[in-house]
Amino acid sequence: MPIEEIVLSAAALGVKLTERFFDRASKHDSDVVGIGLAVGYFYNFLDPVSDLIESDQFVIYASQDDKVGRKFEADDIRLQIIVPNRLDVATFKRCEDEFKTPFKGLIFLARNKRFYGINYALNEMPAKTELTIIDLARPIMSAKQYYENIVKLDTGNDADEKWLKTQVAEITAFKETLRGLQKRGYGVLVNKLDFRERS
Repeated sequence: MPIEEIVLSAAALGVKLTERFFDRASKHDSDVVGIGLAVGYFYNFLDPVSDLIESDQFVIYASQDDKVGRKFEADDIRLQIIVPNRLDVATFKRCEDEFKTPFKGLIFLARNKRFYGINYALNEMPAKTELTIIDLARPIMSAKQYYENIVKLDTGNDADEKWLKTQVAEITAFKETLRGLQKRGYGVLVNKLDFRERS
């Protein structure tokens, strides 16, 4: 097939899928946005952080002017992701409150050519210091907006079986996608990535 036909066919498919995304009448229970949210979160944050850990060049800086920072060994680093177990404002608030960790710092991600702010906790031990990077899975929180504004689902009714089922499906799809991506050649996060669900 000539390249022009491939491109036209692919563009038509993209338009069709986009129309389906915005057409709430064609929304099926199996259509979840959590997978796409997880892929974006993984490749924009977790994967670059994983590369930095794997390179054994993980340094936290107090500011962009800090030229020395504090280095951590790959074996001493863990990553904890706070994930809401419900897609509602009260749960989001509790997650945000828990996200206020003791320390904030910067890491430089060479692949992205910029500093990223991170929250972290330290566990001082006799022979070493363990670092736990703590992040809030905000991307999955945006699924609530999708269902309210595009699908027009009543997300304020806690007794609505469809909304409850949708929340569980979206959050599960998000976490399982991250786990799947983690296992696909990104072994540095294996046994380092922990989900902390909050209600």
